[in-house]
Amino acid sequence: MQPEMPVAEEFIPTLTHAAERDIDLLLVEELYASPLFVSWMCGKAGLPTVVEASTVLHSKRRTRNRREIDIFVDMTLPKRTKAALLIENKLDATEQPDQAESYREELFALADRYADRAMLIVCPEQYQAAHREFAGKFDAVVTYEELARYFSGKSTSGGIEGGRMRFRAELLEQAINKGRRGYVAVPNEEIGDFNAAYVALLAEIAPEILPGPSMLKAANPDESVSMIFDHTRSFANLPREIRPTRFAHEFGRGQSHRANYVSAVFGGWGAALPAVNERFEQDARELGASFTAKPPTKVRPNPGLVMICSTPAINNQGDYGQQRQAIVAGIQRAEILRGWLLNNGPLLQSWKRQVKEAITRS
Repeated sequence: MQPEMPVAEEFIPTLTHAAERDIDLLLVEELYASPLFVSWMCGKAGLPTVVEASTVLHSKRRTRNRREIDIFVDMTLPKRTKAALLIENKLDATEQPDQAESYREELFALADRYADRAMLIVCPEQYQAAHREFAGKFDAVVTYEELARYFSGKSTSGGIEGGRMRFRAELLEQAINKGRRGYVAVPNEEIGDFNAAYVALLAEIAPEILPGPSMLKAANPDESVSMIFDHTRSFANLPREIRPTRFAHEFGRGQSHRANYVSAVFGGWGAALPAVNERFEQDARELGASFTAKPPTKVRPNPGLVMICSTPAINNQGDYGQQRQAIVAGIQRAEILRGWLLNNGPLLQSWKRQVKEAITRS
């Protein structure tokens, strides 16, 4: 006689946590395999729910653009009309510059082929509450909690299919709880105190450079080596299309061979670096600025162009008082870079055109 197997509840869950890509693949599989789930998602997005056939794509490149749509569902409706559903999945990452607007532009680009179109964001309730303005730019929000309830409700059938649905619900619960495999960011009070002193000094000598959220935390993780300013408010007078998407003072832990500079990043311009580098360095020669490209990532497949001005080495776990002069010099360098960018709007527009031409040629 075979020994009785223990019930599922006695086992430790197979996965210790769920990452954003896990949820991507869960959604892709279900949209691929289940017409009922396609109809359910269409209903959430305000699209027709009677779907005769569908195709799902992951990380689909946007029309005439290097950005990607997380999940794209191409559907055939009765009478052979077409519908498209664009899905953005967010677990805890912040939005990319103009990300929702990029999805909206894609919907307009698809208008000649798809009679019905919608875009929705899938995210935890906590994310929706924290990023209400961003989430509100989509046609609909489907929360991880709703998805977990959907799959949990279908897990009661038992057997293999019930087990699969139960696993999906548990995976979503793990994502909601934001477990992380073997890593917890340990706050460092010494860095937090250093940041507070830096922010006070910034307000004193360069009040028009505004601190970003990470600079205002009571304590930062031990590996934090950047003062990331609020680029939107610090460059509010620049048109959005030429406004840097990141503005920061980078520390190299007091080591001269590491990154010690202030920088402004122009989102999506990095691919043009080989063609524009010499010209841009000549244009910015009074600053002594150099340029590099950020490596592409899944979140930002189109690399940014980084404009760099060197600063003295600073160690944010070292003695603040002994480094005050170097910190002042770094902040002043940031203010000079900011002022130069604000005063050179027409030149930045010219840069933008050169970047576009270089990327088009490539």
